[in-house]
Amino acid sequence: MSSSPAAPGGHTHYTVLGLTRKLLQEQAADQSQQVIKRAYHRALLQNHPDKYPQLKGDGSTASDLTSSRSPAKSDVLTIDQISTAYKVLSNTKLKADYDRSLDLAPNNQGLKREEAFQTGIENVDLDDLEFDEGQECWYRSCRCGNSRGFLFTEGDLEEAGENGELLVGCQDCSLWMKVHFAIVDE
Repeated sequence: MSSSPAAPGGHTHYTVLGLTRKLLQEQAADQSQQVIKRAYHRALLQNHPDKYPQLKGDGSTASDLTSSRSPAKSDVLTIDQISTAYKVLSNTKLKADYDRSLDLAPNNQGLKREEAFQTGIENVDLDDLEFDEGQECWYRSCRCGNSRGFLFTEGDLEEAGENGELLVGCQDCSLWMKVHFAIVDE
């Protein structure tokens, strides 16, 4: 499962989930698992087969109704690719073996590809975000067009703990936002 540094299509397990090694290394172990799980869910939603019914097995489109926003068949990841990436990156031993295989890849091929695919991480203060009192959540629009791309609740802040930072992924794309906050004792 972790022997090949690149998944089919030239993706690493990190790029399949829209992550980088550096991003995960900067997180505490428990937060790293949360980030991997969120990225896994987002990748499943973005690449769900029902989302692209116009793609036939041969890569052509079913009709002329597809727009320039529709991805080519090679751009859509399979559920197997996403599941394998999640299984490897969420298991400490498999991830360590996989990271070693990336480091040993000819010309560091896997690592260079991953570094070329950098997701955006914006640093923001909690006070700079909008708060929806009805849904009891903070949100911020993303440049991908989702007006509530970055969305989280007080429960998410509590899970982040005393670290004072919460990493939030956009619901529709691979961008990330790091929310800085202070815990106030009441």
